[in-house]
Amino acid sequence: MTDREFTNDFKYIMQDLYKLYFGAKCSYKEILESDETYVRFKAVCRQCLITEVDQDTTLESHLYYLTAQDPAAEVYRLLGTRVKLSIPAVRKGLFGREQRVFKEEIWKIEDLMALSAQQKQFRGIVISEVQIPKLKLREFAI
Repeated sequence: MTDREFTNDFKYIMQDLYKLYFGAKCSYKEILESDETYVRFKAVCRQCLITEVDQDTTLESHLYYLTAQDPAAEVYRLLGTRVKLSIPAVRKGLFGREQRVFKEEIWKIEDLMALSAQQKQFRGIVISEVQIPKLKLREFAI
């Protein structure tokens, strides 16, 4: 399996009745060009999110280095964004041996921004998905 195939596993845009789901490897350019993206979110991206970063920036890299002082941080906070993370953990396996496993957790964006990029890297946190509630997106004033 090549790296290219692996990154495509985290490049998706989906929605259900209540939320929008974006794979963390999606770039803002891909989000804006996709027919699957909610039109209101495209407007938020154009007017609020990509004013500070390049369109080729992925959601993963933008959120990984996002701090509470960035203008985009307030936008994501107001949208009620949640982030699905993979966090390495150790568990006891057969015969008492330790095994390294990844635990998936969903965090609020505020909790993610509370950690610096160095702390995220030290803990081995990998961002895999971004979730945005449609209700909060409709309430968001552009």
